[in-house]
Amino acid sequence: MSTTPSGPGPRTVTVPVEGELDHESCEGLVREVTVHLAARPPVDVVRVDCAGMTLCDSMGLSALLQIRRDVDAAGRTLRFDHRPAHLDRLLHLTGTADYLLAERPN
Repeated sequence: MSTTPSGPGPRTVTVPVEGELDHESCEGLVREVTVHLAARPPVDVVRVDCAGMTLCDSMGLSALLQIRRDVDAAGRTLRFDHRPAHLDRLLHLTGTADYLLAERPN
């Protein structure tokens, strides 16, 4: 996990996903994002870096949906970076791509 320092732009945090996002790992990802949403000074943008994701099962998808709801409720911006093809395929097959990847007005 890395945090981009504050500058003239928005304060950004990047949370990497490494390996499988499944029933064993999804809680940790949600917890990490929750910690950053509660951080002071506040984080403006949460980036989930999916470059290292090797699998996303139904629990992983549920975690991504929870993160979307939490970030939206906090009034912050969420980005899913470096999405592997298998994740994009899952999002489109489940009809969740528009919800998860949509740009939200700040």
